[in-house]
Parts: sequence; structure tokens; C-alpha cells
Amino acid sequence: MTAKKRLLLILAPVLIAATLLGGAWWWLGAYTRHDEQVKVPALERMNFTEAAKALEALGLRAEVIDSVYSDDVPKGTVVDQDPDSGRFVKPDRTVYVVMNASQPKMLNMPDLVNLSKRQAISVMEIIGLKVEALQYRPDPCLDCVLAQLYKGQPIAPESRIRKGESITLVLGEGQKGEQVPVPDLVGMGFAEMKAVLTMASLNLGLVVEVKGCGNTGCDTALAKVARQFPAAGPENLISPGGLVDVWLTMDTTATPVP
Repeated sequence: MTAKKRLLLILAPVLIAATLLGGAWWWLGAYTRHDEQVKVPALERMNFTEAAKALEALGLRAEVIDSVYSDDVPKGTVVDQDPDSGRFVKPDRTVYVVMNASQPKMLNMPDLVNLSKRQAISVMEIIGLKVEALQYRPDPCLDCVLAQLYKGQPIAPESRIRKGESITLVLGEGQKGEQVPVPDLVGMGFAEMKAVLTMASLNLGLVVEVKGCGNTGCDTALAKVARQFPAAGPENLISPGGLVDVWLTMDTTATPVP
């Protein structure tokens, strides 16, 4: 066998392997569209038909994976998406969307009577109800739930109620003359402040001022507590269900007023 034939026998398998690898690489790139990418558009506030058409024009698909209920965006429109807008994906990718339901979900009112305040609030948070206010009446058991009210009227367990509605809890005030300390609310956001008051067995009184709001109105959910009355402190005790007035500020970078 000549040297030329021996060299050919050695190189032939290498050339065949390289050809196969090159072909497989080319096929894989064509199959996965390696060099093709599509920028995901913003779908928020579109209805499903509009979102599906916007995606279809880019070679993408839409699929609803969940629904929520919010008064902040139009009903029946997209409130969230995955992947997010601005991301680059391959063609034929599915974009998953969360829609804002036309009506809030209905649920069964739980039986909160005889639970502690903390237990009742935990149950309400889990199923999606809010605390409207705390009312206290004579009863030796402090913070035990004596009644549950919806829009001022008793609501029976298993009654159908919309998710997100607010319930007033009627609680026992404990031994006569019992008092609770006023928590320090300064620097808290509005939602956190209300939650802390509730857990402290107190209610929000007056929102005396919203500094930086002007005459055009503003969303107090974005404000922080700059001042409160009564002031916080271990010596400042008030009856359960008492009111705490607050002064808010829209300047969230400002130093709170003591």
C-alpha cells in the first residue's frame, strides 16, 4: 500500500466525522433558529385579542395562565406577562399573560367568632379579605372575636362575599380599664401603618394632613407617616379600639417630624 493510500485511509474517517458534525451543527442552528430573536412587546392594558394579535405579528403566541382582580387597571386586560416586555426570545415562543378579571372572585365567609384577633386576621389575609375596623365591647376575653360585620351588619359563616371586601371585627375589651400602648408609626407607609394599628388593637383616626399633596389630590398609598397623635411611647396607653391621628407626607426622602 502506497503512502498516499495510507494517508487517505487515515484522513477519510476524520473528513467524514467533520462533515457529519458540520451538518448536525447546521441542522441544529436551523431547527432552533439560533440567530433569530424577537423583542417581546408590552401587553399591559391590552385585552386578550389585542395581545394575541400583537404577538402573532411577531411570530409569538399568547396563553392565559391566571386572572386577578384590581380596580387600578381596566377589566379584562393584561396585568402581567412572562417573559417581560423588552426581553428577546426565539420565534414561536409562548408568552404567558395574567388577566384582570371583570368581577372579583367570590368566596365563603369564614367563621371568625371565638378566634383571637390575630387568628382572625391571619384567616382573612389568607383568603383575601380586609379589616375595615375594630370595635370593642365589654367581655373578659381581650381581643377575642365576638362578632363579624359586613357593611355594619352581621354576616353569617358560609355567606358568599367578594374577595377583597372589608370586615369589621367586634372584639372583647378584656378587664375593665385595660389599655394598650401606642405603636410608633412615624416613617411607615400607609398600608404598613394601618396593619400595625390593627395588630395593636387600635384604629386609624383622622388623616390630618398630607404634606406635598397640593390641591390636585394624590394617592395616600404612596405617602409616609410624618407625625402621629397620640405619640408613641410605653407611657402612652389608650383603650383598645382607640383612634390614632396621623400626618402624612408625599416626600418619602424627608426626615420624619417627631
